[in-house]
Amino acid sequence: MNISLDLPLSTLLSEKVTQMMEWASKRSVIRMNGEKFRRFVKAPPRNYSVVIMFTALQPQRQCGVCRQADEEFQVLANSWRYSSAFTNKVFFASVDFDEGSDVFQMLNMNSAPTFLHFPSKGKPRRSDSYELQVRGFAAEQLARWVADRTDLHIRVIRPPNYVGPLLLGFLLAVIGGLAYLRRHNLEFLFNKNVWAFSALSFVLIMTSGQMWNHIRGPPYAHKNPNTGQVSYIHGSSQAQFVAETHIVLLFNAAVTMGMVLLCEAATSDMDIGKRKIMCVAGIGLVMLFFSWLLSIFRAKYHGYPYRYRQGDLSCVFVLLDLIGSCFS
Repeated sequence: MNISLDLPLSTLLSEKVTQMMEWASKRSVIRMNGEKFRRFVKAPPRNYSVVIMFTALQPQRQCGVCRQADEEFQVLANSWRYSSAFTNKVFFASVDFDEGSDVFQMLNMNSAPTFLHFPSKGKPRRSDSYELQVRGFAAEQLARWVADRTDLHIRVIRPPNYVGPLLLGFLLAVIGGLAYLRRHNLEFLFNKNVWAFSALSFVLIMTSGQMWNHIRGPPYAHKNPNTGQVSYIHGSSQAQFVAETHIVLLFNAAVTMGMVLLCEAATSDMDIGKRKIMCVAGIGLVMLFFSWLLSIFRAKYHGYPYRYRQGDLSCVFVLLDLIGSCFS
């Protein structure tokens, strides 16, 4: 790369565009260091927009989210590069911290991954910074943001993924095999416990936010690059991490198990001693995990008013006495 700054602006601009097109023909996402960033993004003239992902992909950085975001960014850039609407008005690039730490310092950037849009005219605005924690890093979400900033509508085309169909086929084969082996005894299909467990599992998965994860593609967790602290619960009510949905799923399942134990303790024909144990275990599960659920809600919805108080605990002890008197 050797571009003279003494050339007329039109010639300089033409050489910059030619160089960017040459790089884009080799890699959909142009890798930039500090020098390339200053010459082709910051320095005028420039009649093209650049969408840049600032990341940290080196293994020693231990940024799993960066690798996941990079894969989605590559999908978006490839969809644009190989589309019939591809022009030299928008380019996709990346700056790795270990290759362009001076760029991070220049932009006062202390976290990765971060997506910024550098418009062809003027300086980036607040809306040119992608809200990763709110929208996630799925290629489809990035494409909507790019369309909003550049009026460029990219149809995201993903490479074929045969894992899902193969797993579905395997599951159907297993179910069909079991049904065939037990073709003379299909009473298990009418077992209410099997259907209850299946329905309950589906409800727990959906209410924990798995569908939101599938649509938005949020990171699994967030690691603060300054302190190294990992956050599994998002601090906003408008977003969530994948780990958060797993935690909520576990807590809801534990509360449900507690309720099941309480119902069994009240209706079972087992001896009183076992029913008392089930009752105490059920109340313990409900109290403990429901209180943790309230803690999560208070952390995400600031000002959430409900929590366990001493009066609640006294009511629990009264309930235990009443249940004990019923068993006696």
